Order: sequence, then C-alpha cells, then structure tokens
Amino acid sequence: MDAGVHEVKVVELDGSYRKPRLAKVSIDRVPGGASAELVAQGEARAALHALKDQHIKLDTVNLGYPCRDAVLRTLKIPFVGDDAIRKVIKFEAENSIHSHSVDDMVVDFLTFERGEGESSVLVAAVPKKSLGTLLEALEAEGLEPERVELDTMALYRVAEWAGCFGEEAAKKAAAAAESAGAQASAVVETVTGRRARIVIDVGAGSTRALAVVDGKLVDMRAIRIGTESIAEELAAELKLPVEKLRDAVREALVTGEDVALPADEAAAAAPEPAEGETTELPARASVVPHELVEKARKRFLERLGREILRFMTALPRISEVERVYYTGGASQLPGVTEVLKQGFECEIEPLDVLGRLSHGLSEDEVQKIGPRIAVAVGLALGMMGAAGGFDFRREQFAYKRRFDRVKFPLAIVAMLAVFLPFIAALRVRAEVSDLEKRYGQLFEVQDAAAARGESRVKARFWGHVGRLMSAGSADNLQRYLGPQEFEKLTRDIIARPTFERLPVIRERLGKQLTAQQESTGIYENLQLPSGVQVLSAFSETLQSIERDLGEFLVTEVDLSLPATKGQKYLQVRFAFRGEDYRQRFTKLQEALQSTFGNGSSPFSGFGRAQQGSAGEEVFADPSTPGAYYWIRLEVRDDFQAESQG
Repeated sequence: MDAGVHEVKVVELDGSYRKPRLAKVSIDRVPGGASAELVAQGEARAALHALKDQHIKLDTVNLGYPCRDAVLRTLKIPFVGDDAIRKVIKFEAENSIHSHSVDDMVVDFLTFERGEGESSVLVAAVPKKSLGTLLEALEAEGLEPERVELDTMALYRVAEWAGCFGEEAAKKAAAAAESAGAQASAVVETVTGRRARIVIDVGAGSTRALAVVDGKLVDMRAIRIGTESIAEELAAELKLPVEKLRDAVREALVTGEDVALPADEAAAAAPEPAEGETTELPARASVVPHELVEKARKRFLERLGREILRFMTALPRISEVERVYYTGGASQLPGVTEVLKQGFECEIEPLDVLGRLSHGLSEDEVQKIGPRIAVAVGLALGMMGAAGGFDFRREQFAYKRRFDRVKFPLAIVAMLAVFLPFIAALRVRAEVSDLEKRYGQLFEVQDAAAARGESRVKARFWGHVGRLMSAGSADNLQRYLGPQEFEKLTRDIIARPTFERLPVIRERLGKQLTAQQESTGIYENLQLPSGVQVLSAFSETLQSIERDLGEFLVTEVDLSLPATKGQKYLQVRFAFRGEDYRQRFTKLQEALQSTFGNGSSPFSGFGRAQQGSAGEEVFADPSTPGAYYWIRLEVRDDFQAESQG
C-alpha cells in the first residue's frame, strides 16, 4: 500500500517473488486536510476504500512510508552482527541527527558492509509523531499494516526485480527471496569511477531518486519537489484552496484550455465578507487560465532540472550515468522526460513494471495505471521473501496482532507438548515391560511346607530365566545343581531385580564348572559357540590388514558348520581392483595363513574351493584391471557349533 499525497495505491500479488501475478489493483483519491491528523484520516479512509473496492485482504499489508519525511544517514558502527548493532544504533545515530531528538524517532538500519570489528550501515529514522498519527488513523478504520517500509526501498526493489540493473542482479535477488532466512544487502559503501543507473519516480509531493552501480544502491533520497507545486503556486496567485485547483490544473494541462471552476466550488472558495460588507467573487477566481498553468509548469520543470543537477553533484563516487529509468504518475507530465534527458545526458526509458508482471489489465489500463503503481508493487514484493529493507514497526509500534494468527497453532503445540511426554512414557513403559518378560520377570512365588528333600520355595519366571529356573522346563538347572543349591539360587535371584538375574545364574554356573574341573582335574577346550565367532575371527583378520588390501569387495560368503560330524569350512569370494591386485591378494593369503595353529583362531588351513575356478578369474573388461578369487578356510575339527551356519 503506497499512500501518496493525492492517491492511495494498493496492489495484491500472489505467486512467488520470481514469478508474481498482479491479482488486484485499486487506486483511490485522498481528500485534503488542514492538519496532519486530517490528512492521515483521509489517507486511511482512501486506503480502506481501495482495499474494499477490490476485496483485498486486510492482513499481510506492507505500508510505504514517504522517504521525504525520513532522515537518512550512513554511519560506521564499531560492532559486527545485526543484534549487537541494534542495541546501540540509536545511541550512534544521535550525534548525526540534529533536526529531531532520536528518542522521538523510530530508527532502523541496513547493514551493507562488515569489516574487522566494525560495520557500515545505512540508518533510516522516522518521527514517531507522524508515524503514530498515520497508524492510529489506519487502525481506526480497521487496518493494521504488518510492516512499514520506506517507499524508496520499495522503488529499488521493484527496479531490481524488473531487471533495470541487469538480469544477474534480478536473478540474485530472486534466489535470495526464495532462500529461507536470507539476509542480502541492497547497499554498498563506496564505488569509485563507475557507471551508474538512476531510477526516478516523479510524484505529486516529491521526486524519489536512486543511484545504483553494479546492482548495488549507492544513494537514495527524496527531492522535495513534485507536481503539487504547480497547484500550490496557482492557489497562491488565484487565492484559492489548493485542493480546489488540483483537478482543474490537471484538466488544463491535458486540454490546453482555460478551465472554469464549478459554481459551488468557486463560491466555497470565496473569502467570507466582513460584517456589513458585500464581496463579489473576482472573475479570475472562477476560471483557471491555461496560460498561468503553463507558466507554473515551466517553472516546475526548471526547478526539477536544478534539483537533478544538485542530486548528481552529490554523487562524486560515479563517473557517468549510463541509463535512467523513470516512473511515477507525474512522469507523464509534458516536458518531464526532456528535463531528465538534459539533466542526466544519457538514454532514458520508462520503468516497465507491468511488462514483466503477469496481469489481466487492458492496454488502456496499463498506460494509465502502470507508472503509478511501481512503489506499491515493490512493497508487495517485500512481503514475498525479498531480502533487505527497513521495518519501522518497532518499539511502541511493534506489530501486535501477529500473535492472533499463530495462537491456534501455538495452542495445538502446547497441547501436544503436554500429551506427548505422557504418551512417550506409556510407550517406553510398555517396551520395558515386554523386555522384562523376555529377560526373565518373576510372576509367581510359592512358599510351601514340602516333604523332606524338596525346596521350600517354588518360583515361576517369564522369559530366559524361566527356561532355566521354572519347574517342568527341559533346561531346568535343578538336575545339575541339586535341590539345595537350586533352592539357594532361587532365593537369590528372587531378591534381585529382573535384569540382574541372568548374570547371577551365569556366575553360579561358572563357579559350579570351576568346582567340577578342580575335583576331576579335567579341563576341556571351551569351543566357540556358533558361526558368528567364525565370521568375527575372519573379519578381525581383514581389519588388521585393511590398509594393505586397498580397494576390494566381498561378493559371496558360504559358511558350513554342521552340528553333526562333517566338513566345517568358510568359503569367501573376493574381487580386487587395481594394477597391484595380485600382490594385495597375496598379502591377504599371508595374513590368513598366520592365524593357522593359533589356539584362539577357528581356522586350521586352506582348502580347495568347490565353486568357481581354481585360480584367479580376471575381469572381462580390459580397461579395469582386477580379478575374482575364491578362498576356502577349513574350520578346526574340535569346533562344535550350536547351530548350522
């Protein structure tokens, strides 16, 4: 929403920053007012009408604040990082802003260069009084902008998006807009001896000007001159209120003829006669002569040319201007383009916003609306993820209704935060309960006065402990330990927590085994319990020489460990790739051979592979040196497996 002196321009975009579509556009006249409060109220009513006429939503509004009422300064801040800068920015700006007290202003900044321990920033400050008056008037009409931004930054954004600074700059801005959290900068600090591009927005109340080099903004300002000066000059000369002359001046410039004021407006514009006097309306007060309008237009163009020259002389960092883009409702005034050509001495062309924007407007509507909505489109693009820019909704003007849009999701999150831990606890408890049952949870104990020789305690367990301790189990330990030792073990494990019971049983059986070995003097070799240990021993050997093996691949594994007597072996197929594949295969054979005869190794020697060729199988592709090899490792005869691998 661009609230100008005469008109409020509102556009609604949808789509993405890279490919937006003009969904709706509305322009409404702003009634005049004698005070700032009345002007703000008129702008608010016009804004509401513009929104309602096109049924545009009242949320996610970006309001353009006029740069002519802001104070801009470029400062060096002895900090790096936006959070640190924001804490001191008002203090740092206080010594540079003399027209206002910094406490009476809302200050924002744009970081455009970071150095060693310092940052260069562009500071923008707007008076709290004027901003508050405008926001209060809008809120009274039911409008609360989510963001308030400088109109000049919106002008820069739309020019960048439209490719005025080169397609690379436009693509970079679009990529930054599509990246979450992107904080791209629109400004650079110093540019020397470079060609610049200028963007000029000629309006009614002021002329906004931007200087850009290599897609980077080097200066922005609002020149306090616009077509409103023509009406103001004629109002002073004809002694008529300026708001009564605007339409007549516009008509005189278009038709080239004198324009008669309506009778009611002429009467309303006449001064009140003193008591007892009669005053007739002067003849010239009822007609706006084209000759006077034309003279005022020429004087406006002369002033505009001088202001352009002053703007150029304030830009010592550039050598020349290569191109000028112009826009704004007043840019269509006869003579404006000629003044721009003379002032900048380069090629000029209109800033064609609608030429790149998808829309459904007719050709006549494009010619009429296009030059007037550039800033409004730039403001809308700022709500679509565009990087950079200012936001003056801070301190007491901070956007307060944002919570209304997120309070329902927050309520859902809060509810989930309450219930999820409870649900997670139930799930964990169920998992623990299942694990306890599988591990060996006690579920029944009986104290009975049994007959002589029987245990006085009988217990039943779930899971692995139940398999060893419950009566009737095929693996019941009572037949190995005897009734008395079994009763002692039963009482012991009943007193232990669930997950300590199996270690107690293992410890007791270990003592029993040691006692039997000591009493008999027989110490049998403890065999590997399963084929897992065979694979583990093989893997450990590979790991020990992993660096020497280089690039290799295990393509097939065949492990045979029959529970009855029979051949036990591990057969593995390898693929070696590289110029030295034979040498690396030899190192593998040597490493495996060194384990033969080791008491901790399950392997007794090499065997003859039953699959594949007896030797190597060279790769079919001659461009890839390498080969396949089969290795068969015989497993010791005294290895007893619990299950067949």
